[in-house]
Amino acid sequence: MPNMQFFQRRSQVMLASIMLICASSTWAQSYPNKAIRMVVPWPPGTPADVSGRIVAEKMSAGLGQPIMVDNKPGAAGTIGMADALRQPADGYTLYLLSSASLVAPLLFPTQPLAFNQLEPVGHMAWSYNVLVAPVTSSLKGPSDIVQNAKAKPGSLSFASGGNGTPAHLAGELFKQQTGTLTTHVPYNQFGLAIGDLIADRTNFMFLTASAAIPQINGGKLKPMAVTGAKRLNALREVPTMAEQGFGDFVLRSFDGMMVKTGTPKEVVERLNAELNKALSLPDVRERLATLALESEPMSGAQFGQVIATETEKWQRIGRAAQIKAD
Repeated sequence: MPNMQFFQRRSQVMLASIMLICASSTWAQSYPNKAIRMVVPWPPGTPADVSGRIVAEKMSAGLGQPIMVDNKPGAAGTIGMADALRQPADGYTLYLLSSASLVAPLLFPTQPLAFNQLEPVGHMAWSYNVLVAPVTSSLKGPSDIVQNAKAKPGSLSFASGGNGTPAHLAGELFKQQTGTLTTHVPYNQFGLAIGDLIADRTNFMFLTASAAIPQINGGKLKPMAVTGAKRLNALREVPTMAEQGFGDFVLRSFDGMMVKTGTPKEVVERLNAELNKALSLPDVRERLATLALESEPMSGAQFGQVIATETEKWQRIGRAAQIKAD
């Protein structure tokens, strides 16, 4: 009799498991049946927000449900992250992860951060920075910055949209690799940083290419170098840092899509497929290219490797610079 009870219990457990799997599969097949929210942890109009909206528009068409962009800026992306993690792991809340969030543990060491509670869906775009200066500046390239900074340590300043941002870490990497001392000037608003640079209140900036191109084309800023391994199609006349003798200086940022860990595998795969399909559309690639953004479709696992590699790189720069929150 004990053996019979054992087998009965075992059969009940197996039946319950099968029913759960079937229910999960049926639920996943019906996904999505309502609107999806994409949490963008940066202000409207920033590069990540713009690229996110471009991709969300096309994914909405493929999924048959709207993807509503919800901007939740602040604290290196962690305010938006906390919001996303409060939601169910059902694929109806997406989180846009950017490189700038990778240094959040250095900026807020006492606050628990939950990167391990997010699962990668896929990569969206790579972005690069442009080393720019006021058009009235006598600086002509990175070598001029090094020469002036070594002649008068601390006399030159570089702007950024805040501590831990790509512009800040690019400036710190430049200092580390050239052994120079320049002064970082963080701004709490990206537009103010650009405005003061144009007005020659700061000396240079590693400005995101999508924000730099309009200022360059408008004759308000002078381009000196790009931080990619190759020249940008949108700025073919601007050499890379490597072409000017700074061979180890290559820095790029990414934007990608995440969901809460525990989201059904079928849902994650569906989102990945729709994301990659959107990125493969000619008009999407063209719109991203005009912003100097390079799309690169990936599997979730491949994007996870990118996150791991880039986290090590960005945090290494941040630790060496001893960055802190604003």
